[in-house]
Amino acid sequence: MRKKIVGFSLLELMVVVAVIAILATLALPSNLGRITQQRMVETIELVEPYKAYVAAYYRSNTGNFPEDNAAAGLPEPDKIKGNYLRRLEIRDGVMHLTLGQKLPDSLHDKVLSIRPVYVKDEPSTPISWICGNAAVPPGMHAAGTNLTDVETLFLPGRCR
Repeated sequence: MRKKIVGFSLLELMVVVAVIAILATLALPSNLGRITQQRMVETIELVEPYKAYVAAYYRSNTGNFPEDNAAAGLPEPDKIKGNYLRRLEIRDGVMHLTLGQKLPDSLHDKVLSIRPVYVKDEPSTPISWICGNAAVPPGMHAAGTNLTDVETLFLPGRCR
C-alpha cells in the first residue's frame, strides 16, 4: 500500500507569503512624517541666525519689532532660500517660512511661523521664540500673527 503525501502546494505557500508581506507593510509605520519633521528642523536651524537681527531691532527700537525684511536688515524674502525653504518673510517681527523646494508637493507654499515672545512693557528683557502652534509661555506675549498652516504631523515636537 502506498501512503498519500499530504502537504501544501507551491501556489498555496506563495499566496500565504504574499498575504503576510502585505500585512507587514501595512503594520510598519511610515517614515514620511519623521523625515519631514527632520527637514523642518533643518529649515528652522537655517534661519536661526536671523533671530539676532530681529532681537537687535527690538532692543534698539524700545520694544518694537521690525515691520519687514528691510527694517530688520535682511535681504528680500525671495532671496533667502534653502533646501526646503522657498522664502523667509519678516512681518511685525514674525519670521514666516514659506516651504517648498525638496519637500513633498503637499507642503509646497505652506507657511511655518516663528514668533518672538517677550515680556510686555519691558524692552530690556530678552526675547524668546516659539514656532508653529506652540503655546505662548505664561506671563509673555507673542508678536505678530501665527500663519502656520502645516499639518501637525509634519511639525517638530517643539512647534506643536
